[in-house]
Amino acid sequence: MISWLENLYKALWSRVGGKPWTEIIREDQKKSPLVFLLVFAGLGILVGKLAGKYWWQILLGFLLGILCGHFWW
Repeated sequence: MISWLENLYKALWSRVGGKPWTEIIREDQKKSPLVFLLVFAGLGILVGKLAGKYWWQILLGFLLGILCGHFWW
């Protein structure tokens, strides 16, 4: 089952950009980090505003996601 999914994933990314989508995003993020920072900060604030009185819990979740993302990259 795993090898089938790997082959499907490789077939998809080889047609789209020739590289895995994580590498494509990483290169774009390195070219313009401020854009990514502003987009994700804006999304976090928007979701926080929509969350009402639980805004701090969702923003804390975004913070943890950002930290995990930085350690992973």
